[in-house]
Amino acid sequence: MSQAQILIIDDEISMRQLLKYIFRSESYQITTVGFGKEALELIEKQPFDLIIQDMMLPDIEGIDLLNQIRALQKQAMVIVITAVVGWKTAVEAMRIGAFDYIRKPFNNDNIKAVVARALKYKAVLDSMSGRPIDGIHIIGNSPQIQQVQDIIRRAAPTDSTIIIHGESGTGKELVARALHLASLRRENVFIPVNCAAISETLLESELFGHLKGSFTNAIADKKGLFEVSNNGTLFFDEIGEMSLQTQVKLLRVLEYREFVPVGGTQPMQVDVRFITATNRNLEKEIEKGDFREDLYYRLNVIPIALPPLRERKEDIPLLAGHFLALYASRLHKYVTEISEEVMQLLLNYHWPGNIRELSNLIQRAIVLCEGNIIVKEDLGNYIQIENKKKEDFTYFPPEGVNLEGKLEELEKKYIVEALKITKGSLTNAAKLLNLSFRSLRYKVKKYKLET
Repeated sequence: MSQAQILIIDDEISMRQLLKYIFRSESYQITTVGFGKEALELIEKQPFDLIIQDMMLPDIEGIDLLNQIRALQKQAMVIVITAVVGWKTAVEAMRIGAFDYIRKPFNNDNIKAVVARALKYKAVLDSMSGRPIDGIHIIGNSPQIQQVQDIIRRAAPTDSTIIIHGESGTGKELVARALHLASLRRENVFIPVNCAAISETLLESELFGHLKGSFTNAIADKKGLFEVSNNGTLFFDEIGEMSLQTQVKLLRVLEYREFVPVGGTQPMQVDVRFITATNRNLEKEIEKGDFREDLYYRLNVIPIALPPLRERKEDIPLLAGHFLALYASRLHKYVTEISEEVMQLLLNYHWPGNIRELSNLIQRAIVLCEGNIIVKEDLGNYIQIENKKKEDFTYFPPEGVNLEGKLEELEKKYIVEALKITKGSLTNAAKLLNLSFRSLRYKVKKYKLET
């Protein structure tokens, strides 16, 4: 966004100067103030595209200022920065509507990327003329998510094919939608296809379309998704579930940008951006003969790896704050806070269902909450039982334990997890486990693990 109007609110002169220096090469119009009241006077007089707000000001408490800013200029993107580390402030800021939350001291390139992403998000919102959109803002400050955000920023304007790797519930479709909505195709359709949810025969008909009379019950011509998504984006979720026969036909579409409807003879040209996602290790599927190697290399132009939630726990407060705001509004309940005890449970939990599980849990807690603060009783029993199991791992049975066997069991679990994280790479897994390559290879053979 050229000539974006940015307001910086910070009582430290050195910080205002630093931020102006960081953005010196950008086409931004920068205004700086040192007090909250001074900022509010400016905000009442002129619109800003983005506001960078320190949470520790001498005249107005940070959350109060954020509330007033959101009331005066709902269209402005607000990024809050603070030297005080605390999840409670982060949750509250996200609930009120902050775009992101950055801790001091921050990395210069990181804050530049966050600002660029916020302005791009605003540009898309403005271009959509008030139509609701989702999926463009990937929440999180962890290094893994910053890397994902950076790839989205660089890859979205291109037409390169992208494959998204991640466990179920990590937000693969969210990333696909973000790529589409930040692309030059955003005014056209985004069509998701779940390859695991459609039978092989039906999937082929859905993708390629069919002509009248091409098979029983084909009583009329039907456009396929390739044709419908022309000039837009087609997202194949769980691409690893696609049959080998359909993979062959998809490969041809990728290579020649044309397809033939079922029952047809004339190829049709198509201009589609392809994004795919999988929770499988496709390289292992290739070795087993269940996935075509030539298709894999066609799809794997730009890979994006989504980390499981258990590997980015510093993002849990931000995500919890986001879901708290989202579902409290949808459910028309005045729930505004998460208790310290509940947040600790969330941070200790291992999240097998990833972000989807966190989303569902917060929604359920809001429904059950009788006050305006989510407490332990609002979570139900499951997450508390799981945390209790982790706390009680030192229980010593009367009959004693096989310590060597227990240690081997624990060692095996860590090796399996490391291989899962590194997608079977012994070299990378050895680094994670602080073992030599030869030592890890010996243990893998010892426990008869697949790599």
